Amino acid sequence: MAFLGARVQLALLALAMLLHGAASAKKPHIITIMIDDWGYNNWGVHAKDEANSREVRTPSLDALANVGIVLDRHYAAPLCTPSRAAFQTGRNPMHVIAVNGDAARYNPADPVSGFDGIPTAMTGIASKMASAGYNTHFLGKWHIGYASRLQLPKARGYKKSLAYLCSGNKYWTYEAQFGICGAGAGPTLTDLWQDDGPAIDLKPAAGCANGQANCVYEDELLEQRATQWIKAHDASEPLFMVYAPHALHSPLDPPAARVADFAFIKQWSRQMYAATLADIDMRIGRIIQTVKDKGLWDNALILVMSDNGGPISVEGGASNFPLRGGKYGNFEGGVRTNAFVSGGFVPAAQRGTTVDGFVAVEDWFSTFCALAGVDPTDTKAQKAGLPPIDSINVWPYLSGLMNTSPRKEIILANTNKDANGTKVQGIIDQQGNKLLAGMIRNAVNSPAINPTGTQNDLPKLDCGPPGDPRYPYDGACLFNVFSDPSELTNIAAQKPAVVARLAERLKAIQATAFSAERGDAPNDKPSGLPCQSALRNLSGFEGPWLDMPFSTKPRPVAAGAAMAASDPSQAEL
Repeated sequence: MAFLGARVQLALLALAMLLHGAASAKKPHIITIMIDDWGYNNWGVHAKDEANSREVRTPSLDALANVGIVLDRHYAAPLCTPSRAAFQTGRNPMHVIAVNGDAARYNPADPVSGFDGIPTAMTGIASKMASAGYNTHFLGKWHIGYASRLQLPKARGYKKSLAYLCSGNKYWTYEAQFGICGAGAGPTLTDLWQDDGPAIDLKPAAGCANGQANCVYEDELLEQRATQWIKAHDASEPLFMVYAPHALHSPLDPPAARVADFAFIKQWSRQMYAATLADIDMRIGRIIQTVKDKGLWDNALILVMSDNGGPISVEGGASNFPLRGGKYGNFEGGVRTNAFVSGGFVPAAQRGTTVDGFVAVEDWFSTFCALAGVDPTDTKAQKAGLPPIDSINVWPYLSGLMNTSPRKEIILANTNKDANGTKVQGIIDQQGNKLLAGMIRNAVNSPAINPTGTQNDLPKLDCGPPGDPRYPYDGACLFNVFSDPSELTNIAAQKPAVVARLAERLKAIQATAFSAERGDAPNDKPSGLPCQSALRNLSGFEGPWLDMPFSTKPRPVAAGAAMAASDPSQAEL
């Protein structure tokens, strides 16, 4: 990858601030909105004049994009945890975690990385921003590890947080879906964590359901808290907020009034998806209005993106038209996500534009660090022998000081499994050549009005021998996503030299892979340590267990780690 030197980046940033005007002498307020499972064609900007345009109602998101910069080639991982970990740590999933793992797994031999999510010795973006004087807040879906308190939002630098920790919970009861007690029969845990402990005061009444009095839809709860924090913020200090709403992740259960607006859609999951999308668009619009009412807009940078492509199965209800594939797979529909930046901090000349240079989800780490005036280097991880950041500051490109993006390639990890270690699966070069190796999930070009099949019935494409992708990547598939964005034509046979060149690059990337031994989950989850600790120590809430009183195998804590957990400002960056 091509990286700008630190001095050059700082000089460009200083020039950008100067050109942007006196208001930019202050550090910008930065708000990131990460929508969950947002389909490429489930946005008015992309659905306009398409067959599904009637069911896509996103006026708030459209209006924000119209006064901002649409990022036409923004790439993430095709799964929740890898994308969220990449955003928080500035690393490609190859160098942090590439799969959605099991929150109950544990390897006692590794006190830093031997569990699901982000290793404890990696510095999070909020710690960097807090060190620059930012007031840091996190809201919504975490899903990047919580076996230890050192993995929770506070230990990662967020001064305030209200989060659910696992992959998903129920919108009205906040019950965990696939947490540490498992799914199905057995104990049911509540998944909602506030600052230092379980959000006991926010637990809904037993039996809460859609439309019942005194039951609060989870995205309404998160909206209320975001509004409260913004209103209470001291406008003389810079604000850093990450807002990761539940929408549009299953189990979809939007307020009944919203569902009624889409009665014309007869397919259930598509109707629920459309209603949930319209609902979160409304809430985002109201939060942005609060930002304006507070007087923060003129110096605000608002980043909106999806964590991955939309789920295109019957169960999912999303559409990524005209892209191939969706959530879970490395086709464009899984990794080329909706994204834009907006707010008064965006230079006037760049507002209302679209850029087509590469931006990866991990790049926001260095970009935000540059805007905050802090070094993005992760010295704590370096001392622990963990991979360095992969992030590139893209603000000089977005602000118009550079004509091309400093990111020259996109790296795609294999998200199918990690039993044999982390594997690279794909790469996209500057010419749009995309090499894919191994088995690629969801190999279908979905129509604008989707879904058309169940998740289990969606086809797969074999781009090489069975098993993990490995050099020399025989049988790899090659597409050009610039000339063939729907990835309809495999051109590997016509371009053997390109295949060989990119295969060598995959080999080099594979040599850098981070493959932590994260251990196994208990065979009987309800009786295992994680679940029993939640029941005995956390009032039946999802939460950490390795450093709780009930733990029978206490985790060693490195010098200074306890202080970092209690006061993120003391963490080594």
